[in-house]
Amino acid sequence: MATAVTTRLKVGTGICLVVERDAITLAKEVASLDFLSEGRFLFGIGGGWNAEEMENHGTDFKKRWRVLREKILAMKEIWTKDEAEFHGEFVNFDPIWSYPKPVQKPHPPILLGNNTPKALERVVEFCDGWFPLAGRAGDLAAGIADLRRLAEKARRDPKSLSVSVYAASAEESVVRQYEKAGVERTIFSLPSADRDTVLPILDRYAKLARAFKG
Repeated sequence: MATAVTTRLKVGTGICLVVERDAITLAKEVASLDFLSEGRFLFGIGGGWNAEEMENHGTDFKKRWRVLREKILAMKEIWTKDEAEFHGEFVNFDPIWSYPKPVQKPHPPILLGNNTPKALERVVEFCDGWFPLAGRAGDLAAGIADLRRLAEKARRDPKSLSVSVYAASAEESVVRQYEKAGVERTIFSLPSADRDTVLPILDRYAKLARAFKG
């Protein structure tokens, strides 16, 4: 609905719990969102923390990162091939057709929302960007430096991996620090509240965004 009434606004998930979803169905949902938004979808993903919830969805908490990795790899096959198949430990399907394909090529950017020591390695291996929570990112500049080092080691272009900060402080000085560190996108929070509460906050965010325009 948001993309139907906008032309430039990007939309995304922050975050999608891939381990609690079927890979084939999710691949189609993501492709459909990207298609309908004309290539404005950002696929924010994470491993999750709620062990009981995962168990209800058939995922062993201790295996969640292996499951996530495999589902992402399987979805990439679906997005990029007319006839896709995948045979892994957790995802297994014979050749299938799935349309529409994403507008963005090879697929919408996959942003990993994770702050664990393994997060940056996972970003480099099967994602397109790092998506840490502002309050848990630690030394962000050092993290970005580590991300670039790992990318070079894996022979990935460091510039191809974006960094987005989630739930950031809406202060210009803080955002300037992020910008200096190499952050590409800063995302602010909104309360679940009524129009009179939310609109003034959006106006303040819009004013801040104009300070960075161009």
